[in-house]
Amino acid sequence: MNFLPSKAVFLDRDGVVNQKAPEGEYIRSWREIQFLPGAAKAVASLNRAGYKVFVVTNQRGVATRKVKTGDLLEIHERIQREFAQHSAVISQIYYCPHDLAAKCVCRKPQPGMLRQAAQEHNVDLTASWMVGDSLTDVKAGENAGCRTILLASTSPSKSGLSSRLLVAESLELAVPLMLNGHDVQSPLRSNITNRTIQEPFL
Repeated sequence: MNFLPSKAVFLDRDGVVNQKAPEGEYIRSWREIQFLPGAAKAVASLNRAGYKVFVVTNQRGVATRKVKTGDLLEIHERIQREFAQHSAVISQIYYCPHDLAAKCVCRKPQPGMLRQAAQEHNVDLTASWMVGDSLTDVKAGENAGCRTILLASTSPSKSGLSSRLLVAESLELAVPLMLNGHDVQSPLRSNITNRTIQEPFL
């Protein structure tokens, strides 16, 4: 039996795996899920390369009663089933149901969900990646000790961020950065302009 720690990729959900809801809204049911192109293919590629894949998502809508817990669990179960049909294994989906005022340890940018996954699945966080479409995701990855990739069509302000932050325009395009073992000292950009990304309160 292999007891060596695994490497993993942690993914935000909305904006990485599936399309985001309109600004200020939440995805409340499975019928509202629209997968982003190449997402399942990307996860399958990561699996083949030996990465466990997890989703870590802030779901404040549960606390505000805009999203029912049962509906959220159904969404996550069906995401895993749909991806599995494409040989893409999401080992587990973790979510934070708390509101902003809760001061919990799981709501990103806190690293609680990543650390819980690492403990439960024997993951080496220093050999792992966090991929998200917000600076909150990036900070969660940095706080857990992971390398990070921001999905964006614009370059973020580098203030307060690690110099090792990489930038890609989609999860599919982020995969080669992870598999090629990039370890650079400045953000990698591809045809993107330098504008600050605004953070949503999800």
